[in-house]
Amino acid sequence: MKNDTLYDRLENCLAGSIVPKRAFVGLDGFIDEIFSVVDKRLDADHYSRIETIEAYGKRILEGSGLSLNLEIVSLAQKIGGNGPIYASGLKKFGVRTDYIGAVGTDQIHPVFSELISEDTSIIGVAEPAHTDAYEFYDGKIIVSQLESLNALTWEKILDILPKEKFIYLMEQADIFSLNNWTMIPDMNRIWEHMLDEIVPTMDVHCKIAFFDLADPRKRPDRDILEALELIKRFSLCGFRTMLGLNFKESQQIVSLIRNGESVDSLEKSAHYIADYLGVECVVVHRTDLAASVQNGRYAEAAGPYCKTPKIKTGCGDIFNSGFVFAQAQRWPQDVCIMMGAMASGYYVRNARTATLEDIVAYCNESKKEFLQ
Repeated sequence: MKNDTLYDRLENCLAGSIVPKRAFVGLDGFIDEIFSVVDKRLDADHYSRIETIEAYGKRILEGSGLSLNLEIVSLAQKIGGNGPIYASGLKKFGVRTDYIGAVGTDQIHPVFSELISEDTSIIGVAEPAHTDAYEFYDGKIIVSQLESLNALTWEKILDILPKEKFIYLMEQADIFSLNNWTMIPDMNRIWEHMLDEIVPTMDVHCKIAFFDLADPRKRPDRDILEALELIKRFSLCGFRTMLGLNFKESQQIVSLIRNGESVDSLEKSAHYIADYLGVECVVVHRTDLAASVQNGRYAEAAGPYCKTPKIKTGCGDIFNSGFVFAQAQRWPQDVCIMMGAMASGYYVRNARTATLEDIVAYCNESKKEFLQ
């Protein structure tokens, strides 16, 4: 399917009737500070930045055996974490979103204020973690302090959110996501308790359970395999179960489940993982292309690529929010992928999350550029 046709089809879906939806999202929470790394300091107010991770790596290697001084410049402090950024995207698309996570205990930290609304709940079960994100044109380096997430357990959640309230929020939701598996060491146990104690009390028919492992390289293989088995269980319980991965993450999972095999295509990686899990959908995204296997069928879409993004931190979470929003609306498979790509594309160009109206305008603008 040509992308110009996909732009038109996405615009048609956005112009149609949008069915109100509700989401229950967690579980992390970060205060993100975004930095540039200075290459040359020109004067007190002006500098040139190190533009690529490769150039940054070379600069660091130059200090080996000697010493090195680097200057960083703070660009912004913003809402952070897979769950909060993903939730903020859903809210901008009109999804009523309840949030539980590391957003503050005695009071919600002001950086998460955009998640607060009169008709939804925001429940803090831990203090926020902290992330310094060094951004470059070809990627980002994220350095995190995770003490509060390391201590987040099922028992700590129930100390603040009684099981009856947990069940109620799950029952109300059309979309369920507890994101950032990698950085919450007890997440497998949390999922297991949910499967044993929460899910059996519910009718999960037609509810989306969306998962994002979030760069699992630092976790042992046995933990990753256990997480995949738990995701299978959510599917067997009747959820419309979906897993989102960037391409690098998908390569790691394929290597793990296929005895070290390497893949260089989105189609193969998505098929391998979907076949292994037996879930409804696996979606894999790169900066220039995204693809999914849904109920055995492959589809892909290429959104507009940005060479000089204003922000990269969180773009995958915004992709996921657009994709899951479209899935909840039951839009066609390739249109769901395109919605994710357009949401992410708008975000990296404007350093803010799009509304549905923004997506419509951005679709029209991108289509004109594509046809030139």
